[in-house]
Amino acid sequence: MRSIAASVIAASLLFTAGSVARADVGDAAEIETVIVQFRSSKPITPAEVAKIEENVKAAVAARPGDARVRYAKALFDRSKGDRKAAKQAVEALIQEFPDVAEYRSTHGTLCFEIINDAGMFEKMNIASTGRSEYEKAIALDSTLIEPRIGLTRFYLNAPGYAGGSYKRAEEQANALVNLPDGKGEFFGRSLLADIYADKGEWAKVEEQFQLAEASKSPAANPSAAMRGYARLLLNKKKDPNAALVVVERYKKIAAPDDAAPSFLSGEAKKALGDTPGAIEAYTRAVEIDPGAMNSRFALAESLEKNKQYTRAAAEYREFASRFPADSRAGGALKAADRCDKQAK
Repeated sequence: MRSIAASVIAASLLFTAGSVARADVGDAAEIETVIVQFRSSKPITPAEVAKIEENVKAAVAARPGDARVRYAKALFDRSKGDRKAAKQAVEALIQEFPDVAEYRSTHGTLCFEIINDAGMFEKMNIASTGRSEYEKAIALDSTLIEPRIGLTRFYLNAPGYAGGSYKRAEEQANALVNLPDGKGEFFGRSLLADIYADKGEWAKVEEQFQLAEASKSPAANPSAAMRGYARLLLNKKKDPNAALVVVERYKKIAAPDDAAPSFLSGEAKKALGDTPGAIEAYTRAVEIDPGAMNSRFALAESLEKNKQYTRAAAEYREFASRFPADSRAGGALKAADRCDKQAK
């Protein structure tokens, strides 16, 4: 059975702010658009988030039992960081609609997103469930992108005894590259870069990101390619200077509301020991996007390290207030109290 999204994908490609205005808030068409937005690769702007929230709330109030409304609400909860609630909601949907590929795929993703909150033995069960859900989703709809991305990451990140395999990871990434109409090429190229980075083959990493940047795929996103490359250089190669070169290119094409270049600049400067420079970059990131969760937390940490305790305490509390479902929220409140004591 093909996924429900297949029937609305053409409409999603034509989605504009004007089309939202023509629909009734929270109606079936709007809810499908919300689902497509969350399941697409395109970043959602703060203005779009507000519109999504309006539509989801209206739909939940009008049709709380509707499966598509429940799914949109789960995706919205996930976007806010409440993944446990989202997972429970999607599990209930799968019980009722076991042959909907989207639900299986989203459940697989949520399994891996909550896995770090579980104990060692529970992690193994959750990983097995997540992998199985991706495989079921592909069996239901072989053109879906999300489960192939998920399986590639599973095979790349899992240890060998748990099913990890470079060969299988490359097979899934190449399957994405070869999906009809090139719709998976960008994702496949980016994942191949991840695989080669893990193997330390940095010339191949650069090549794949260049191909990803030049991709004509409907999902092509040069900003995302640069963002991914900078992150690998920072986190895998441990080369903040090289990352800053990529970030500077990224800044030239980034949208005005894209906080990622500032966040990555902050991460690179932190790695170089430039704490004031990191603070400046993280501050710029949260000014661009007050909901930039990791930037907010990194800003608080950097302020504390720089002995700016009063401002650090305020940022820790702001983080906990904005992201209460995040696993770091409790620690942020404790850190705020610690900074208060240091400020006296």
